[in-house]
Amino acid sequence: MDELLSMLNFLGMKDTEELFSDIPKSVRKESIGIGRGLDEYRVTERALEIGRRNKTGMINFLGNGIYDRMIPEAVNYILSKPEFLDSYTPYQPEISQGMLQSLFEYQSLISDLMAMDVTNASMYDGYSALGEAARMAYRINGRSKILVPESSYDSKISVLRNYVWGLDMKIVKYRIGDDGMIDLDDLSSKIDGDTSAVVVENPNGYGILDSNVFAVKDIKKDAVLISYVDPISLGAVKPPGEYGSDIAVAEGQQLGMPMNFGGPLLGLMSFKMDHIRRSPGRIIGESVDSNGRRAYVMTLQTREQHIRRAKATSNICSNQALLTLAASAYLSIMGSSGLKKVALLTIKHARMIKERLSAIGIKPYFTTESFSDVMFRLDRDVMDGLASKGILGGIKLRQLIADTPMKDATFFTVTEKTDAAAIEKLAGALEVI
Repeated sequence: MDELLSMLNFLGMKDTEELFSDIPKSVRKESIGIGRGLDEYRVTERALEIGRRNKTGMINFLGNGIYDRMIPEAVNYILSKPEFLDSYTPYQPEISQGMLQSLFEYQSLISDLMAMDVTNASMYDGYSALGEAARMAYRINGRSKILVPESSYDSKISVLRNYVWGLDMKIVKYRIGDDGMIDLDDLSSKIDGDTSAVVVENPNGYGILDSNVFAVKDIKKDAVLISYVDPISLGAVKPPGEYGSDIAVAEGQQLGMPMNFGGPLLGLMSFKMDHIRRSPGRIIGESVDSNGRRAYVMTLQTREQHIRRAKATSNICSNQALLTLAASAYLSIMGSSGLKKVALLTIKHARMIKERLSAIGIKPYFTTESFSDVMFRLDRDVMDGLASKGILGGIKLRQLIADTPMKDATFFTVTEKTDAAAIEKLAGALEVI
């Protein structure tokens, strides 16, 4: 109380009523019911008490965009270094050589992973990277139609629509065949002189590794081919640069980042050199300084804070620099052999869960090869029942694509961390709920 009076005296006021006199009484709350303040010890105890209500240690079969991958401890150690953790956008890049070099290495690693010419210094997440790719396609050819697979989730379409709305671009879906892959005849029939871009997914929203993506370059005519890929899958399947992609985008969360309530995320974006002047964000390049020493510079930064707004290719701001470091550390630690092992283990576990659940009468929707997300025919909701048994999983396709005709489609997701014991426990639980 003495401190309060002292502060009021310093301000030349008699009481708190005078202090808050500019706030109308009609909008004030005398009490908000949160009680008196607590000391540090009691705050900690209260937080622990609340935390104990959580269910921890549950077996996870959830995915569909955010995945529970193994993260080498060295990744977290590197991220915790204050020179990376505390630094901000290098507006004076010549004095931020460490950060610029880490971004340059990230660009090099992702370009190799995608088999593409150039990678920018990051996007916010995979969906925003797709939106930026669509706008980039518009800058390339000025056309107004984007073709996307019907396996694209509503959330992805929503973000894409938001990005292209101001350009009056229209989004048209093409069919996925009964084998879970692109219906090439349907896609071909929808490509015309107004088509700006064709978006392909591999794996697609049904979890299928789609070999038909290799044929799209032969039917797309002169539309821009945008590939949305899973970066972990590229340890085992051919990258987008090898099937004619003009732009490749992905969600990079799996490259060294935890699930973390769905964020922060990392948008990967690579493209052909021919399109570099139409790309969004920043590109870090290598040069030499006045003494002939190697130096890293912002070669391109076509954002509206740096150039005239009408000339800018994007209004993307500070990017995800810290998370690019996580991706770089993950890929460097795992190496090509480690990434291949993770991808092959994921495919192996997808086969295992198909076989085990088929044995109890729960059949996969497609016999085609799946990656992480495996879709089954299951005509009942099982998420609550599984959760009561310590298992997370069983999301319905209709929760991701509201108008899907496949109302009984249910996902169970596997990663390299999913073992036979976890799959066996899932099968046992599904038999009794």
